[in-house]
Amino acid sequence: MPRRRFSSRSPFSPPPPRSARRKARRALCGITVTATGLCLAGSLTLGSGDASAAPLSALAAASAAASASTATAAGSGTAASALVSVAGVRPGWATAASAQGAAPSGALTTRVFLGTPDAKGLAAYATAVSTPGGSSYRHYLSTSAAAKRYGPSAAEASDVSAWLRKQGLTVTSVTGQYVSATGSVSAVDHAYGITLRSYALPGGGSAVAPDRDPQIPASLAPSVATITGLTSASLPMYAQHVTAAAASQDLRTGRGGGKTPTGPLIPTPCSDYYGQVADTTDPAFSGVKEPYTVCGYSASQLRSAYGAVGHSGRDATVAIVDAYASGTMLSDADTWSSHNKLPAFAPGQYTQVVTQSAWNNVNECGGTAGWAAEESLDVEAVHAMAPSAKVLYYGANSCQDSDLLAALTDLITHHRADVISDSWGGPLHSTAGDESASTIAEYEHLFQLAAVEGITVNFSSGDCGANDPATSCGSGEGSSYAQTTFPASDPWVTAVGGTSAAVNAHGKLAWSTSWGTDAWLLTGNGANATWQSLGWIFGGGGGASADFPQPHYQRADVPSSLAKSLLTGGTAPSARRVVPDLSLDADPFTGMLVGQTQQLPTGATGYAEAAIGGTSLASPLLAGLEADAITERGGAPLGFINPTLYWIGPEHHGSVDALHDVLDKPSGVATPIAEVFPPYQGQPAAMAGLGDDLSLHAGYGYDDATGIGTPGPLFIEELAAG
Repeated sequence: MPRRRFSSRSPFSPPPPRSARRKARRALCGITVTATGLCLAGSLTLGSGDASAAPLSALAAASAAASASTATAAGSGTAASALVSVAGVRPGWATAASAQGAAPSGALTTRVFLGTPDAKGLAAYATAVSTPGGSSYRHYLSTSAAAKRYGPSAAEASDVSAWLRKQGLTVTSVTGQYVSATGSVSAVDHAYGITLRSYALPGGGSAVAPDRDPQIPASLAPSVATITGLTSASLPMYAQHVTAAAASQDLRTGRGGGKTPTGPLIPTPCSDYYGQVADTTDPAFSGVKEPYTVCGYSASQLRSAYGAVGHSGRDATVAIVDAYASGTMLSDADTWSSHNKLPAFAPGQYTQVVTQSAWNNVNECGGTAGWAAEESLDVEAVHAMAPSAKVLYYGANSCQDSDLLAALTDLITHHRADVISDSWGGPLHSTAGDESASTIAEYEHLFQLAAVEGITVNFSSGDCGANDPATSCGSGEGSSYAQTTFPASDPWVTAVGGTSAAVNAHGKLAWSTSWGTDAWLLTGNGANATWQSLGWIFGGGGGASADFPQPHYQRADVPSSLAKSLLTGGTAPSARRVVPDLSLDADPFTGMLVGQTQQLPTGATGYAEAAIGGTSLASPLLAGLEADAITERGGAPLGFINPTLYWIGPEHHGSVDALHDVLDKPSGVATPIAEVFPPYQGQPAAMAGLGDDLSLHAGYGYDDATGIGTPGPLFIEELAAG
């Protein structure tokens, strides 16, 4: 979502002070960026963290009712009686009391997202086509059929475009799902019947927002789902990767942040496989000489661990959605592939959709370097598991909802990929406001559309456990209260959690435990040296969501006590969606060795490799396995896999070789489970304790730390067979 837990910067360049980073984000977001690295747009109307939280369906209904209310004012020149409000666009912090003055002048780009004419039918068919045992299972619709049945008509898009032009805006793009238009602040005010102002933000700083929800003609109301781009406080989403070098600093500081140490890129001594090299220099930890951390697993080790040997991913296309792009991605990936004895990308096998001239909010999104590191991790992780799969990198023009939704819209409505991997997300409820129901509904609409077209969508579940503000990562990033991460918590995506993976000398997955890291620092010298506890640092995201009801595919597997236990400690009146669905390696101290061109410890720029983890690793690893399963199916897509995942679990129709259960304390493994990060640059050694995700626990059967388990040697085959 340490160092920043989901760091969006180079691990070898010291970042600006944490306070400065927060201030810059507040200026854009209106809140401190969450521990999972996400800021989202607008004013949230989803439920609070208590037991009375309303399900999304009820909120959507309320939003629709509000949208249908007659507008009380008109700034567009149209009669007031002919206007209606698009509910949930004005953020909650944009109040008369917080108004500071006129909005700065300049051009704005807004997007009017178009609604589906049959929302209930779309959800029903998405369920039917994804559920094993039914007559519609895996009978996907073509993009044209899906658009005809569930998409807005060309006439609706034309009507919206014509109205925007009539209001004085310049229409710049018309797609099957939205219309983009630009104009000056005064033109936007006139078009939408609003007044854009500057408002003080609860978390500090200021942002621009409308003084009311935008107004549109009543005749267009059935065609409009939501409008984005009217507030500058659309919260940026940050890449959710964690470098071992950055994470080691968190071990030394005992908090989820701080300056990133500058090299070496692969600190030594380290272990080529889990447990290879024991630390015989430093004092024993609870009577045990713990091993040094893994140098970074190779592609062959991870392929062997997750049963991908002999699979290629041929005939599948995996899309990766991040922000911006790396200018050296292809050459870096080919160099990394050579080091890992994998084939380089063939001509046309790797492509990018990037519009650099349209990039915006670069500083507020953490700069391009961190997103380039995320791209390297994602691309190389997919290539590691599916070396013949096509990879399409889609670099959104910023890390904000409007641009990320635009990227997903293009991918899904044009069916550009079979699998989409997304390594970004965060809490829906922040100390400065919540995400609007209309924006969440637009994400969900796209996820359902992907399901009926046979597109698989994965999201990382986050790197701050329960996002509890009582923890350093939760409080430091603005989470209002303990809660799950969105979009991973949406029932229509696959939430990919994290494990600490012990790959042995033979390349086999000896065991996995939940990813959750406790820190100890070596203090004192000689006989007086001891390990000092610094507390919990970070871990894989999970838990029951107060905002989404339990999906049908979890009813038989998720214990009722867990589905009703909110992360705040309260009890929900009905079962909720619980994440993650399954988990793969995410611990940065058992992470993958990733190569990229970056700033080196010497200050020069060059190619180097370093271990990286976070649930940003888990999601593309799964995407690669899904590409392999598509190959097993002769190129036929998998679609929304969650109902199939629970179906193939050993409790039902699958076997233990498809999914391995994950435990906090794996059977036969001596405790405590820990790894040593060696001393360097004058800093003492640090200890990472494994298997403690605080309030989230991995046990037998489904659990809120790792879901239904981690892929076993037959996962690909059973996922393909369904």
